[in-house]
Amino acid sequence: MKTLRIGLLGFGTVGQSLVRLVQSGREECRGRRGIDLSVVAIGDRFAVEKRAPWVDGEVRWTTDLTSVVRAPDVDLVVELLGGLDPAGRMIREAFEAGKHVVTANKLLLATEGGSLAALAAEKGVALGIEASVAGGIPILRALRESFAGDRIVAVGGILNGTCNYILTEMTARGGRYASILTEAQKLGYAEADPTSDVEGWDAAYKLTLLARMAFGRHVRVEDVAREGITPLEPFDVVYGRLLGRTLRQIALARRLPSGRLLLSVRTHLVSNLSLLARVEGPFNAVLVEGEAGGPFIFHGRGAGGDPTATAVLADILEIAQSGGRPAAPPFGYRELPPAEVAPPAEFVAPFCLRFVVRDRPGIIAAISRILADHEVNIDSVFQTPWDDKNALPFVITLEPVAQVQLDAALAKLRGLDFNVAPPLALPMTP
Repeated sequence: MKTLRIGLLGFGTVGQSLVRLVQSGREECRGRRGIDLSVVAIGDRFAVEKRAPWVDGEVRWTTDLTSVVRAPDVDLVVELLGGLDPAGRMIREAFEAGKHVVTANKLLLATEGGSLAALAAEKGVALGIEASVAGGIPILRALRESFAGDRIVAVGGILNGTCNYILTEMTARGGRYASILTEAQKLGYAEADPTSDVEGWDAAYKLTLLARMAFGRHVRVEDVAREGITPLEPFDVVYGRLLGRTLRQIALARRLPSGRLLLSVRTHLVSNLSLLARVEGPFNAVLVEGEAGGPFIFHGRGAGGDPTATAVLADILEIAQSGGRPAAPPFGYRELPPAEVAPPAEFVAPFCLRFVVRDRPGIIAAISRILADHEVNIDSVFQTPWDDKNALPFVITLEPVAQVQLDAALAKLRGLDFNVAPPLALPMTP
C-alpha cells in the first residue's frame, strides 16, 4: 500500500472540495488503486474561523503556512492560495524540503512556472499543474501525453467562464454588460474585482501555459495580445445575429508557417455553425488542432470547487502512482527555448468594424476613403433602424486584412469628428 500524506495550503472553495474528495474516496482509493491518501495539515490565514467539523479530527489546523511545508509528516503540498506571494515562496520551500507540490495557480505558473519546474527537477520532486487551466477539463495532461505523437498547429478556445457567462446572457437577453456583470457577481461567477477576467488577463495566463505545452516554447504573458470585453454593447449582439455570428472571448495560440507563434485574447464574432458558438454560461471549451489528427474540442466546467479539485486529485494520484517520477516534465518538455512571437502583420482575418456616430451625410464616404487609402477592402455595410441619430450604430465588414493594415486605418478612423465611441474591430472566425 502506497501512502501519501497531504499538507493543504488554502481552505477556500477548491480546498474544501479537495478535502471532501479525499475523505469520501479514501477507502475506494485504497482498494482499487492501492494508495492511501490523507490530509494531515491545513494551513490558512483564517484557519481558526474556517475550521470545519466535518474535517477529520486528526487534521492539524494552523495559520503558519511554513509549518505545513516543513512538517516531517507531509509528503506532498497542495498550494491553493493563489497569487504570487506567499504561494511562490511556499512552493520553493516545499521543493527545498524534498516535497512534491500540486498547484492550481495559473498566475504563478504563467509568470514563474519555468523556474519552478527547473527547481523541482533539481530537487528530484514532482510538480503537478493540471488544475491551473480549465478546471476539471484534463487538457494539460492531454497535451503532455495524448498529443505527444502529433505536431500541434493551434490551441485555445473559451478559457474564461466569467466572460462566457456575460456574453451568453447579453446574447440571450440583449442586456448591457454592466448589469449582467453585477448578476454574475451575485451568482458567484465573477469576482468582486472582475478586472482579471473581463480584461482578458485570466485567459492570457491560461493561454500562456497551453502554448508552452503545445509548442515546446517559453511563452510569456506579455507575448499575448489582449483585449477585454468591456466595450461591447447590446447592438453588437444584434449585428452579430445579422451576420450569423455570436460574440465569444477567444484565446488563440497558432503556429504560423513562418514558425512564429500568433498569440491573442480578444472578442471574436464566431460563426453560429462553430461548436464554440454553442458553449454557453460559465463553461470552457479548449480547441486543439493537430497536423495529423485534426481538430479536437474539450468541453466542461472550467472553474468551481469540485471540477478544479478533481484535477488537483488527479495530479496527486499520478504522483503517488509514479513515486514522484511522472513520465513527462510539468510542461511536457525538458527545455523550453524562447518563443518567437508573430508581429501584427502576420494576423490576417476578415473583420467587422463597429461604429457609433452622430448621423450626417458623407459618413460612409469618409470611412471608405480611409480604408481605401490603407488598401482595406469593404465587403458589406449593415445598418438597422435606430431611433437615436446622435448615437447611431452600424457595422462594416471587411475582406481578410492584415492586422497591421487595419491598425493603421483605425488610427485615422478614430480621429473622425462624427464618432461618438471609438471604432471597434472584431475578427470574424469560422
